[in-house]
Amino acid sequence: MLFPQPPNEAERLAALHSLAILDTPSSPAIDRICKIAKQLFDVPMVHVTLADAHRYFFKAKPEGMTASELPRDYAFCNYTILHDEVFVVPNGLADRTFAKNPYVAGPLYLRFYAGAPLTIRPGIRLGALCVSDVKPREFSQHQMTLLRSLGRLVVDELWLHHLEISGQAATQPLPSDLKEPSLDFDTWIAPTSAQIRAAWGLLNWSTRELAGAANISPTSVKRVEIHGESSVRRDSLDAIVLAFREQGVKFTRASDGTLGVTQTSSRRSVTA
Repeated sequence: MLFPQPPNEAERLAALHSLAILDTPSSPAIDRICKIAKQLFDVPMVHVTLADAHRYFFKAKPEGMTASELPRDYAFCNYTILHDEVFVVPNGLADRTFAKNPYVAGPLYLRFYAGAPLTIRPGIRLGALCVSDVKPREFSQHQMTLLRSLGRLVVDELWLHHLEISGQAATQPLPSDLKEPSLDFDTWIAPTSAQIRAAWGLLNWSTRELAGAANISPTSVKRVEIHGESSVRRDSLDAIVLAFREQGVKFTRASDGTLGVTQTSSRRSVTA
């Protein structure tokens, strides 16, 4: 693994997967935001990436690109999702971190990069809105502010997608705080202990098997089973959610508030 990871990577991945937006078609609204960014900053390449465990999925591609994803190994966005602010590389060839990067030293011969993190709550950055060029450039503070604002519009579109797939589009408004919106998608599907026990039953796992799959202690698993989801740290709960998702088990919330669990591989569902 050649790329840096945020310290809360398990929590970040659980939030991303709960959004159910990976491998979905392009969004006309997000494509329009990218076109605005391309004209505004006069750059040849603009794209929106979402950072999965070992790949970046393009929710919006640069013009002319056919691939829908790329490995995380050498992506500049690995550094964008480590920060709350816009991450800028004025000249990759003159930067020690990126000078030998294959996207700099070879095709695409990138030089300039600026990325606004797609932040849904403090510390949770799902990906980036990126602008790049094959020639070095400077990027002013004003331009960083503009790119960050466009990144928030992308996050708004991710929020709308989440409301639509969770059946809440008609009842939940977009956040109105434009200074620092808190778009916690994961709040809507954070599992209860009853849901976790139901998911556990679908897989017929032992305590040790669930602990091993989530890479947490068996004590934490028993604590959730006995005392509920609020008895463990958020990162432990997210690790449990991610372990279930990797087995095709998802936690659901119907538009009437009914909680459930589904297993996509067998199309089984349970009401919790």
